Amino acid sequence: MTDIERAVAELVAIGMLDAGTPPGEVRDLVVSHARSLDGLEAYTGLETLSLIGCAAGDYRPLSGLGGLRALTVENSDLADVTWADGMGLRVVVLRRDRLRDARAVLTLPELQSLDLTGNPLGADALTAAAALRPGRLVTLDDEETAALNRALAGTGVVAYRTGGELWACATGLDLTEHPEAGHARTTAGELRAVARGTLAPRDLLGLGSA
Repeated sequence: MTDIERAVAELVAIGMLDAGTPPGEVRDLVVSHARSLDGLEAYTGLETLSLIGCAAGDYRPLSGLGGLRALTVENSDLADVTWADGMGLRVVVLRRDRLRDARAVLTLPELQSLDLTGNPLGADALTAAAALRPGRLVTLDDEETAALNRALAGTGVVAYRTGGELWACATGLDLTEHPEAGHARTTAGELRAVARGTLAPRDLLGLGSA
């Protein structure tokens, strides 16, 4: 069973999808902890898709979902969005991933709302994203958090703020099988220590030894 088939089976089990629904008629799909998106191309009728805590590596199968309007990718190893060029996405939530360059998303013709918090985006990418305001709803890291995330690039850890407090979490499945859970309150000093290599990411997140 592929990760996509497993996700569909889970939706059927909880009554959110009728058993036997043809792939092309599935409109909404949530996929967690996937290591591959093999088979996703069959779900051509998707309008909303959420990928949570995934380590798919190759996200290009998303480019074939012509009807997709809302996409969420969180706590995943997403590092490239060039596949999104020209898609009809309107709501894009790419939180706590590994993106350094989001230009292909910024130029989406129908984009209305964009969240890029918790990514190691370059300063130029952040400036370009901010320039989409006020015509679009754009959510970005503050300057300090953005700088910390750039320093953390490659560690498998990113930072974000909630209620003025700094939190850290994993991206992808390298450090934990549930990167969407168990986020840790932290400090800028601890995050800089991870970036320098003097504090292990697993220790920061309270995961203990592998």
